[in-house]
Amino acid sequence: MDSNENVEQKEEEEEDEENIEMERLNDFQMNHNYIFRLCLLGDSNAGKTSLLTRFCDNSFKESYNNTIGVDFKVVTLKYKNKIIKVHIWDTAGQERFKSIAVNYFRSAHGFIFIYDITDEDSFKNIENWLDLAFKNTNSAVINFLVGNKNDREEDRKVDTKTAEEFAKEKQLIFFEASAKTSDNVEKLFQYCTYKLVKYFDKNKDKYFTENNNNKLNNNAQDIKTDDKEENKCSC
Repeated sequence: MDSNENVEQKEEEEEDEENIEMERLNDFQMNHNYIFRLCLLGDSNAGKTSLLTRFCDNSFKESYNNTIGVDFKVVTLKYKNKIIKVHIWDTAGQERFKSIAVNYFRSAHGFIFIYDITDEDSFKNIENWLDLAFKNTNSAVINFLVGNKNDREEDRKVDTKTAEEFAKEKQLIFFEASAKTSDNVEKLFQYCTYKLVKYFDKNKDKYFTENNNNKLNNNAQDIKTDDKEENKCSC
C-alpha cells in the first residue's frame, strides 16, 4: 500500500470514529443523491417495529401488533452536501410470512439483523436469518447485528462479548440499543446510512456492473448519484 493509500485509510478510520451527525429533512423535494433500501430481520418480538418507530417517529409502545408480511417507513437525511432517502422495510418474523419477506431482500442495500438480549433463542436464530437473507440476494453491502432491549440488563440472556464475536465472525457491524429509552437508535440508523454513502461514493460503478450481470437492475435504478449543489434541500 503506498503512502497516499495509507493517508486515505487513516482519514477514513478517523472519520468512522467521529459521531456522524445527519440532519432530518421533510421530503418536500424529489432530488436525492442516494435512495437506499434497508431490511430489518429477526424473530417476532425482537423489537424490529419498535426500533423503526422510535427512529422514524420518536415514539414507543410497550407492545405492538405483529407485522403482517412487510411494512415500511421512509426517512430523508442530509449528510454534508448529500441528500439521502432511506426506505426501511420491517419484515415479519413469523414463519408463514417469510416467503413474502424474501421478495424484498433482493433489492436491499443493507440488512439489520435484530435480536432481543433477553431472549437467547432470538439470538441463536440470527444464523437462520443470515442464511435466508443471503440466499436471496447478493446486493446488500452493509450489514448490522443489533441487540435490542439493552435497558433490561437485569434480564439479559445474551452476553455482549458473545454477540460481538459472532458479529465479527459474520462480518456484521455490531450495536446494542433500546427502542424504549432510544439508546443508540438514532446512531444506529445514521451510521448505517453513512456507511452506505461511503461505500457507494467509492464503489457504485463496480456495484452497478456486478448487479447488472446478476440481473439486479432495480438497485441501479434506485441509487441516485447526482452530486450537484442544486440538489441541496432548503427546508
